[in-house]
Amino acid sequence: MTIERSIDTFELARAGARLSGECPVADMERLAVLLSDAQGTLSWQLHGWRAPRPQGGADDFMSLAFHVAVRVPCVRCNGPVPLELSIDRSYRMVGSEAEAERLDLDDPDYDVLAAGQHFDHLALIEDETIMAVPPTPRHQRCELPVPMPGAAAIEPAGKSGRRNPFAALAKLKNGSQNTDIIED
Repeated sequence: MTIERSIDTFELARAGARLSGECPVADMERLAVLLSDAQGTLSWQLHGWRAPRPQGGADDFMSLAFHVAVRVPCVRCNGPVPLELSIDRSYRMVGSEAEAERLDLDDPDYDVLAAGQHFDHLALIEDETIMAVPPTPRHQRCELPVPMPGAAAIEPAGKSGRRNPFAALAKLKNGSQNTDIIED
């Protein structure tokens, strides 16, 4: 089953319509690369409305709500961290990108988006999901990965008889001059 990616946001707002659906996480390619696996389904709802202006005319608005359970890699151990991501955001819809850029800075209550007859709501949902993923996900308590049986143990620097790769940096830190550098 193919999910329609395009909606008419002006008609959504004018009609005060509500849309809802589900999207497999695996279909969201930009999100999937951030995850431990692309399992799960994202449930979403859109609601449009039009609000009259005191000076005449009306502004179009849209709200987005979604929920999804995903697993992201831990920054410490690289194991999967389960996350529940939910969002409920509202947007003011305008007719062009230029207008959206100009008004977005002036409107503290709503993000301003360029609307249209062919608005890719699934791209918006994927963008909002990506922004909801924490930048450094980690377990509350995690252990470093356990070495696999038969894998060579890593010894602390200097104890294996090999030259410490950071010895040159230690000399610089201690004020030693590096005579290997030739100046022109």
